[in-house]
Amino acid sequence: MARDGLVERPGWWPDYQQFFADGIPQTVKMLEGLVKTLDEKRADLGHDTTTRVRAAFQGLDLHPRIGAVCADLYRDGHYRNAVLDASVALVNFVKEKSRRHDLDGAKLMREVFSPNAPILAFNDLTDQTDRDEQEGMMHLFEGAVLALRNPRAHALSDDSPELALEYIALLSLLAKRVEQATRR
Repeated sequence: MARDGLVERPGWWPDYQQFFADGIPQTVKMLEGLVKTLDEKRADLGHDTTTRVRAAFQGLDLHPRIGAVCADLYRDGHYRNAVLDASVALVNFVKEKSRRHDLDGAKLMREVFSPNAPILAFNDLTDQTDRDEQEGMMHLFEGAVLALRNPRAHALSDDSPELALEYIALLSLLAKRVEQATRR
């Protein structure tokens, strides 16, 4: 009678134990190989947060004006400066597209993106929804200046790689919206 591929015979149990014992080194070797493969995968994926976030930065499709001023700073670990330079580039892009070089900061954003008489519009402003979007975008641009540019321009603080990544992604999105806006 067969059991688990072994033919039962008198004294078969010790043979079965020996078969099992003989397979242990091969099983250990296979498991060690799997552990090594998993360790390599973990290293490739970036086990620590900073490595993962820095890899995510590489995958961003940044607006060219934002990427040009902050990518090297970010890669070199100068996160505060990367956010500051990206926010300054956004402000300069708004000034250029609106032709309002006489204004700066939050006042620039309020005037250029005003829902009542915008210089740069994100839509046709034909109904309340359009005006709400315009006003919301104005506040986002104003907030980018007040919350991102100004604190970094007036104080030496530090940003984490993750926070800088998210700020830069927001600034890039805003620059893309400026690109799409129409001058009125």
